[in-house]
Amino acid sequence: MFDDDVVCSVCGLDDVLCVCEEVAMQESRMKVVLEKRKWGKIYTIITGLDPKEFDLKSMAKQLRTKLACGGTVKGSNIELQGNHEFRIMGILEKMGFDKDSIDLIKKT
Repeated sequence: MFDDDVVCSVCGLDDVLCVCEEVAMQESRMKVVLEKRKWGKIYTIITGLDPKEFDLKSMAKQLRTKLACGGTVKGSNIELQGNHEFRIMGILEKMGFDKDSIDLIKKT
């Protein structure tokens, strides 16, 4: 191992060989919640992701770009402006998450 190699803190493998994030994507259980807020605005909120295993800011940026919306990361939640119930499942699947591990919940 060379001095400039980065080692994963979870599994101890070289960063190039590390599969921790892929394993976490398959094992994680997340909820996509549609929530109506002040003045009737609808938000799509993704919960259930561990901020230690995922780079939530990077994920939020990818989702905002693909959905053409605004949004932010608050705590361990990703909040997206607008109703994205029809597109979010497909995008999360393309990102590597298992379809069966995603629950869609509507709040009014």
